[in-house]
Amino acid sequence: MKPLTQAGFISLPKSKRQCKLYQQLGTFAQSLNQLPDAQALLKDRAKSAPVHQVPMVF
Repeated sequence: MKPLTQAGFISLPKSKRQCKLYQQLGTFAQSLNQLPDAQALLKDRAKSAPVHQVPMVF
């Protein structure tokens, strides 16, 4: 596991809405840093595009 380095300090906002946004951004950034497990890789297989999204060839 990589050691965590602290890059800066965040002052907590007074607004609940902004606090929730910071929490969601932190959760999203943490999920980007994780490698997918085997189950997620099997679920995320390449699929063909639907017919209505493919342009006409001729």
